[in-house]
Amino acid sequence: MKILKKLLIVVLVLVGIYLILGLVGPSGYKITRSIKIAAPVDVVFDQTSIYGNWAAWSPWAKLDANAKYTIENDNQETGAAMSWVGNPDNVGTGGMITSEIEKNKKFYYDLTFLVPFEMTSHGGFNYMQEGDSVLLEWFDEGEFGFMVRPMMLFMDLEAELGPQFEQGLADIKKICEAVEVAPKVEVTEVELTAQPILYVSESSSLNSDSIAIKIGAAYGEIGAVMEANKLNMAGAPLAITTKFSMEEMYWEFNAAIPVLEALDNVKLSGRVQKGFTHEGKAVKAIHVGSYETSVATYNAIEEYMKVKGLEQAGGPWEEYIDDPMEVKPEELRTAIYYPVK
Repeated sequence: MKILKKLLIVVLVLVGIYLILGLVGPSGYKITRSIKIAAPVDVVFDQTSIYGNWAAWSPWAKLDANAKYTIENDNQETGAAMSWVGNPDNVGTGGMITSEIEKNKKFYYDLTFLVPFEMTSHGGFNYMQEGDSVLLEWFDEGEFGFMVRPMMLFMDLEAELGPQFEQGLADIKKICEAVEVAPKVEVTEVELTAQPILYVSESSSLNSDSIAIKIGAAYGEIGAVMEANKLNMAGAPLAITTKFSMEEMYWEFNAAIPVLEALDNVKLSGRVQKGFTHEGKAVKAIHVGSYETSVATYNAIEEYMKVKGLEQAGGPWEEYIDDPMEVKPEELRTAIYYPVK
């Protein structure tokens, strides 16, 4: 009995201490960061208020390349939403919904986390015109439940989240300023002959770091098969789209390398398969700049097809003319093709 009484006293003391810490612990938080962007306000607004664009700059998209996203009603209106299911150790499971929006002025959202713990917050962007630039402010604020407050005494959200906000803003700045200075896109129509290729089927989130890792690994596997079979490269590496979903921030593609020789007697290994490139009519444009800014070139091609009355006849593909290890991001050349009929 004495042991039980002592144990009960210890438990009561610990509960008392926890309750006292709940009274003195922080009741909420607010993280705010800002950056000046030399681009039109509508460019900055579109980059941050359309959930489909977040994959290019979100600091959390880089933490978990395998997270699954779902985007609904991505129309820059209240009620638009994005949800995700990811690794509980970094991005967890949660969602956000647009709560208030005013074009080129503000974009606010309500954020809910379900895993690894339940939590809600309110955040968003404010856009302030300053001459030819935009001062973009990103904030997030929330309240802690009473029972969570003691734990917050030992966590510094400012130190943890602040650098992530800063990285995200820096990437937004890079993308928006690149869009502003992007040269006029020249679209041409070409007739193509099928080429033999070796390829690996892959999939990735739309995060550029994840894509680079997946493509690099696939090219490594293909290179090993080429070396074993004494095959020669016939052109620049390719990434051929088989499925693309902005709503799910997801891309399925064949990472391919064209070869000079016939593939009839080639011995394949691992994930490597053999096939051919598209034969027939296509439209083509050369994108100059980082891969994250290629959306402007894709839009230009699709607009050209619309004006010319051309119908897409398969998935587009990219041809990587320059090696990103040797050429600056702003000078990278990527040929983008759409098969048409």
